[in-house]
Amino acid sequence: MALGARLGIPDGKVIGVAEQILAGTIPVRGFLEAPLALQGYPIDYQRGPPSLQLAMASLEVERVLLSAFEQTHSRRFLDLAASRVLDFAAHEAGQRHGEGFLWNDHAVSGRISVLIKLWRLVRESPDFPVSSSRQILSLVERSGRLLAKPGQFTVRTNHGVAQNLALLQIAAAFPAFPESDAWRSLALERLMVQLPFYVSREGVVLEHSAGYQLFGAELLAMAGRLSALNGLVPAPSLVDAARNSRLVLAVMMRPDGTLPLLGNTGSGGGNARLTSQSTGIAPIRHLLPPHPDPVIGNSLFPAAGYAIWWRANELKQLSQTLIAWAKHDGHGHKHADEGSVLLWSGGVDWLTNTGYWPYGERNEKAAYSWTGSNAPHQPGEEFSIPRSVQLLKTGNASGVSFIEVQRRNLDGAQFRRQVLQIDSQTWLVLDFSQDVPKGTEMIWTVDPVLRLLPGATTHSFISTPISDGRHLTISYATQSVAKLQIRRGSVRPFAGWVVVNGRPTPADALQIVDPAANSANAILFRVASSSSGTTQKISMEMGATADHWAVLLEGAGEPRRITRNDTTITIGNVVTGPSLAGASLLVPLRPAPDIATEQAALKSAYASAISSYPPWRELSRYRLRLSYALAILALFVEVGWFAMSKQVGVITTRQSLHAHMGITLGWAAIAVWTFQFYLR
Repeated sequence: MALGARLGIPDGKVIGVAEQILAGTIPVRGFLEAPLALQGYPIDYQRGPPSLQLAMASLEVERVLLSAFEQTHSRRFLDLAASRVLDFAAHEAGQRHGEGFLWNDHAVSGRISVLIKLWRLVRESPDFPVSSSRQILSLVERSGRLLAKPGQFTVRTNHGVAQNLALLQIAAAFPAFPESDAWRSLALERLMVQLPFYVSREGVVLEHSAGYQLFGAELLAMAGRLSALNGLVPAPSLVDAARNSRLVLAVMMRPDGTLPLLGNTGSGGGNARLTSQSTGIAPIRHLLPPHPDPVIGNSLFPAAGYAIWWRANELKQLSQTLIAWAKHDGHGHKHADEGSVLLWSGGVDWLTNTGYWPYGERNEKAAYSWTGSNAPHQPGEEFSIPRSVQLLKTGNASGVSFIEVQRRNLDGAQFRRQVLQIDSQTWLVLDFSQDVPKGTEMIWTVDPVLRLLPGATTHSFISTPISDGRHLTISYATQSVAKLQIRRGSVRPFAGWVVVNGRPTPADALQIVDPAANSANAILFRVASSSSGTTQKISMEMGATADHWAVLLEGAGEPRRITRNDTTITIGNVVTGPSLAGASLLVPLRPAPDIATEQAALKSAYASAISSYPPWRELSRYRLRLSYALAILALFVEVGWFAMSKQVGVITTRQSLHAHMGITLGWAAIAVWTFQFYLR
């Protein structure tokens, strides 16, 4: 039950990597191109990008060595792991301030399972020194006290959940510790504080990403298992949350183990689904792909802010469409992506977002902002602009699905996106903007394996085919003059990037900029083989509004006219005419479910948790430096005042005393304000 940031080393390569560690290096291709030379602590957790530093501070190198020992029983791996842990323990024990990731909440949580594994392997070894045993146990105890410290508890995110699980791990593995009983009770108490806002009643982990749905489902399964290992029965609310989160994960995850690149989600397949008994009696097991095919149909999670549609064509090729409008203020890993559409079929992300941009890498801010997704936005729009988002309408009939999402900015700008899946391989997206001074921008990014080329008609594009002959065709229509351009690996403007195996990778993206303050545009996506035709044309009738519009589709079969009249979508064949009986398909639109009560409960639970455990920052280093600076500045002032007071006739003794008292009180006020208010 690992809680730390991983180095991404598959089980089948553990022994080979462990051999490299014995030689003094470790491959970290997800973080650095070249292997990392190991130099011991603290240097090993102070180099490279932040994500790598976190993994190293979580003792992931030692986890690899211990896993290699379990597979081979070669003492070389165990001895080096023990030696490195003892070096780390000695370093950590001598620190007064937590530099870097030394006492980071996630890193401390992650290293607990490594220490437990090491202790299990050496505790009965006759040649393991007693002094070394004490070092390991002391490090576990110090870590437990950090995890239990109120000011160190990150209540609002999965970091806090991991902290609680790490305390439960300590309590289960070291029941004789004097503080284990208290830590067990504290962990469960805090977990019950987090649970009402960490996961919705639908089962969605509210951290704005598919990747953290996977991690959150694992954490909740671990919570049930650790409850049982501590001799307790899991709380009913925990059992429900764990079960529901796994059900949502099953809808999000594709058969090949990939996840949609929603928010902070890593690319690549191979993700396992976990199985776990709700009681926690049986160990957690991970099922590797290929996974069973999902149930065809629609899943709507209105409180969380997601819709997921699964379809299959006549060849039984699956497609997944995910529409996101999640926005839970204060929760973790938020990207500016409300209204984004992600499309997968046959192992290809035909429409995607940028994904989990590495912390500390160039362009991180742009990747988290609107330019990292295909959501409609104003060019140059800030990530943190005050805004609200809501689901307006949904519809589903005869395999046709519809959804409408609206975003409103505090400055009055409005964006309404409507997504219509017409059949298993055709999607129509309409965007309506109102009171947007700089116009509207959309950046449609495709899988890095694809290249976009101009199509046969104006404002149309076609992708290179994949191995099965299918390709993506794109056709665009607008009521104003828009600029369309293919970008690839562009920095200014930021466009055309997908993170692959932890590395930002250039990908083709269609950038559309409509300069009109009030605009209406439509874009048609079709995934099909060459035999289905490569040309398509789309046109939008003039006077279109978000509630009343008409679009004509030509080039893929018989021409079709699609209209919306407030609460109904009508799809009719142009030849027979929509007025003829049986010639049209009607899709009634329903208002969004009322989620006001659930949203209020989520916000109330979050606010209550934050008031109990206010956000905390490690500022001791800044306090120390500022103390030195204030002391030096005060000394200069004192010297200057002393020199001026010696000037005969400048000031009287009484004036000097009063002024000096005022200066002293001023310094005291500055110190109190700085340390009690500014650096809290």
